Amino acid sequence: MRPNIILLVALLVVSAGVLAAGCTLPSGNVTPPTAPPTGTETPSVTETTVAGTGTPAATATTAGTDVTTTTTTGVAGGGATTIDLTAENIAFDTSTITVPAGAEVTVNFNNMDDGTPHNFAVYTDSSAAEEIFVGDTITGPDTTTYTFTAPEEPGTYFFRCDVHPQQMTGDFIVQ
Repeated sequence: MRPNIILLVALLVVSAGVLAAGCTLPSGNVTPPTAPPTGTETPSVTETTVAGTGTPAATATTAGTDVTTTTTTGVAGGGATTIDLTAENIAFDTSTITVPAGAEVTVNFNNMDDGTPHNFAVYTDSSAAEEIFVGDTITGPDTTTYTFTAPEEPGTYFFRCDVHPQQMTGDFIVQ
């Protein structure tokens, strides 16, 4: 009789484990359970352009969450970004330039002012006491290309033409 008791105890232990795990044996028609929402619903996507770069950026938001993720195509991990900037009538054609943190920035600079010198320079703030990048001055009409690395620290910096520091200024935003 002793082997039957051991078998019965073993059968009870296995049955208890199956029940504790929520498993049941099928009997007739079995309908699989539906899975609860996982938070991986299809996100809505909006395409925009990184200011001054012409580079597409996608913003994805998952419905029902408070999380928004922005990815800039072609500029991951710093990457590279190109800006077209024109000086004309003692003014830049934009007052705001936005780039990714740590990006390799290429500025295609077009000075359209005949006989007038201009440049492009980036400083930590409007005091222009601490430079980040200072490009060579060119006399228009002429074009040049400047290349430098954007700051790693996100924030709002300052850009200007050093020849016309009061008239030609703007915000250099690092995200």
